[in-house]
Amino acid sequence: MVPDRTPIDPGSGGNSPPPGDPNDHPTDGGDSNDPRPHSFPWHVSRVLDRIDAILPFALVPLLTSLSQIASVRRALDPAGGISVNFKFVFPSPFLDLWTLVDPPARVDRHAIGSGSSPRDDPFADPTVPTGSADATGPGGTDLTVDTPLYGVGIPIEDVGVATGVWIAIALLAYAAIAAVLAAVYVGGLDRRLRGESVAAAACVREYAPRFFLYGLVTFGGVLVLVPFAMLSPIVILLALPALVVLGYLFYAAPFLFIVADAPFLDAFRRSYGFAIRGGAYLGFALWHVVVAVVSSIVLSLLVSVGPVGFPFALLLAVPLSLVLTAAAVSFVRELSNAKTKGDRRRTRP
Repeated sequence: MVPDRTPIDPGSGGNSPPPGDPNDHPTDGGDSNDPRPHSFPWHVSRVLDRIDAILPFALVPLLTSLSQIASVRRALDPAGGISVNFKFVFPSPFLDLWTLVDPPARVDRHAIGSGSSPRDDPFADPTVPTGSADATGPGGTDLTVDTPLYGVGIPIEDVGVATGVWIAIALLAYAAIAAVLAAVYVGGLDRRLRGESVAAAACVREYAPRFFLYGLVTFGGVLVLVPFAMLSPIVILLALPALVVLGYLFYAAPFLFIVADAPFLDAFRRSYGFAIRGGAYLGFALWHVVVAVVSSIVLSLLVSVGPVGFPFALLLAVPLSLVLTAAAVSFVRELSNAKTKGDRRRTRP
């Protein structure tokens, strides 16, 4: 891909990377007076030109994809069924296979036919009794708590004080782990794209507290919806447009923790300001959503194939997730820098 608004050096044969200043910041393609941030393809091209510097970070989407054991088991189930997903995904610090595709729906092999038992099925869940609809019995309702390693189904009637405390501790622990991982991952990508060393300890010290608060806010928003969703599934349908709007308004917030060293609330305020103005912020989001939708269709078909397709889905999703996240880091940094330069021009006497 050729960066937009970027002149090509005739002596380079068109193979030179997108321009940058000595500190490897994006520039305006040779026009220092052009305040407009570059497009989605330009930032993807910039990331691909520096892929060797960030390739080790591919371990993050790989590990987060494989750590979802329940989803991996369903994807490896040869009788999981065919499904096609259309995932509308905005830029996020954590993209992996399971943010771009849903695992195939579980198929009950024992509901049809006879003469089989769970012991004949290597993918059967041993915790679910044969012949029962679910572990809670007829009419039971489960509260599913997704952790990095498994989805734990807990009957609603069994959720007491002790269980609530356990869930709270588990979520706090997960938020802390995710905060450290996000600080090193996103902070490391930003530093490597600018030609600096990762400095993992510095990233954790500077950014992990804000990512921890970000995780708590995200979990809190989901938990607030749970009681309403239990009343009627219509609530979930009504909440979807609001979630899309919120995802658009604040997708830059976690990246601003890194690229602008923005305080927690200020990052959300600045992201909201970018979103309201639209322009490059809206364009990048639309490009990202389109790429995610197209990718989710391909990945869902591969995952539906079972053990044969899952490795190929993983092989495609991991580098794609890395490039999309790194492109978002590059874009939000340029967007933030352009905003700062614009403010300086307006305040200059």
